[in-house]
Amino acid sequence: MPAYRRALRKLELDTGLSVMDLATGTGILAAAFAERGHPTTGIDFAANLLNRARKKFPAVTFREMDLVELDGIRDGSFGIVSIGYFLHGVDSEFRKEVLEEAARIASDYVIVFDYGRPGNFVVRFIEWVEGPHYPVYLASSRVAEYREAGLEIVKDFPTSDFGQVWVCRHLTGRV
Repeated sequence: MPAYRRALRKLELDTGLSVMDLATGTGILAAAFAERGHPTTGIDFAANLLNRARKKFPAVTFREMDLVELDGIRDGSFGIVSIGYFLHGVDSEFRKEVLEEAARIASDYVIVFDYGRPGNFVVRFIEWVEGPHYPVYLASSRVAEYREAGLEIVKDFPTSDFGQVWVCRHLTGRV
């Protein structure tokens, strides 16, 4: 959470912008937004993680929902759509789908926190155990991947030795 807090302070986002945090898990990124005053909703399909998040972060609204159900959310209904350390764990086709849906749902920004460079041995080992997508993610271009989803990176910077944040807007200028 400290890395999220530092990054959000640095971004100086308008706290009037509502946030939808995709694949929120235990709600840490959603809570960092809520601490700054953003009306925040976190979604995830894992009920056990959401129950922990609800107990720990009561200021955030948490909804049980799978990312394949995002088409039920109205276009531009959240100022910011955030995704924290999720995209590296899925294949490139699903990453593109999630990014396209995030772009559709966001009226202003899509903000992604994830790996920007290889982690230490422990991180690499954990990601190896979890599946094959981490090395492919690191080897692919965020600029190209976001562009393909209709987004352009307007700001990015490291959040740790291996973490990075990308702030994106729509290529069409809507965001």
